Amino acid sequence: MGFWAWFWIWIGLIVGSLVIFGFIGKSLYNKVGAAGHQVSRVAKQALQLAAALEQKATVQDPENSVLADPVTVQAKRRALQKVKIKKQEERKRRLIASLKRFDPNESRFH
Repeated sequence: MGFWAWFWIWIGLIVGSLVIFGFIGKSLYNKVGAAGHQVSRVAKQALQLAAALEQKATVQDPENSVLADPVTVQAKRRALQKVKIKKQEERKRRLIASLKRFDPNESRFH
């Protein structure tokens, strides 16, 4: 083989390697872009969290119900108990529904 044959073989190898490096570089660029997008989303949420943490919540002491009308106090208490019972029943329904969807063949049980 002469000089020009080896010359074209090496040129082909060089061009092929540059194409492969180009594909690898493009893949890395896409991955860095995706990671940058996720970082920007997390940074936005972190700023909102920091702003929320800087604001102090004002806690009010509960009203003294000794001098309040007993009928209204009992009505408020019944309403709070209804809400509490409703939440408990909703939780029970969710747990029963999740048991109905139970699949023992899931990988977490093996």
